[in-house]
Amino acid sequence: MKTNSYILIFLLFSQISISLGQDFAPIGAEWYYSSSAGGMAPGGSEYYHLVVTKDTSINDYDLRKIERTYYRYQGGPIEVAPYFIYQLGDSVSMFNPASDKLYRLFVFNAAQGDTLTFDLPYDNYFSEDSTFRVVLDTIVTEIYDGVALKKYRLDQLDEFGWFCSFYLEKVGGYEWFLPLGKIIIPEADGPIRCYHDSEIDINVTSRPCDYRMTSSIGSRHSFEIELFPNPTSDRINVKSEFKIDYIEIYDNTGKFINVTKKTDINLEEYDHGLYYIKIYSNKANSIEKIIKY
Repeated sequence: MKTNSYILIFLLFSQISISLGQDFAPIGAEWYYSSSAGGMAPGGSEYYHLVVTKDTSINDYDLRKIERTYYRYQGGPIEVAPYFIYQLGDSVSMFNPASDKLYRLFVFNAAQGDTLTFDLPYDNYFSEDSTFRVVLDTIVTEIYDGVALKKYRLDQLDEFGWFCSFYLEKVGGYEWFLPLGKIIIPEADGPIRCYHDSEIDINVTSRPCDYRMTSSIGSRHSFEIELFPNPTSDRINVKSEFKIDYIEIYDNTGKFINVTKKTDINLEEYDHGLYYIKIYSNKANSIEKIIKY
């Protein structure tokens, strides 16, 4: 009798495990995605932080709440509308409380060659309640922080989708948490910086997850900067009321290029375009825009 009870309990837990499938968005999971204010701020200067905070129930749906914070280039962080995730087996959807609808987001049990149909996210700026299709080209296994994760490589059939051409087990979208329309690229938010949960710790950048280039950091005084000539074809001079300790130079994507203690900066070998310089002093820090023509 006791043996039969153990078997029954084992089968019950096995069935629960099968029904749950992959546990996407576990409590405590975090994502960091870069942002650039729709192209209005330098790359790497902003980011979104997403964190799964709790299980909740809305209109009989059992959901995971993902709180979102937007860290801006100028000004303080902003709390933005949360996401709610619904999972049934290996299918993950996003729930819209306003319309009481589910929007299919990921499928983690598909086979090579399958054509998958997903819903456009409800917060897209184009058409509501539309779908897009992808073909699952291949499934490959890659190791992240010692954990094997499946990468689902996709061929896009429509003008919406995962345009990095894959989504990743547990992590989801790479260029953004939700699929994107081609019309948004390249001004869209993203790509991903980091993903963390209790099992894995992934950082796909060379910087801290919460790196943020800001227009003024830790300033205790006003920091008047004079740049001349700007725009420039070769050299630029930096003049300040405070002693300048050093200057970092970044391209228009936020990629670090060089550091110097000189205030007369030679740009002759740089390509034409927009650059940012971060000026450090013992009184204040500042970021300024320069143009090389």
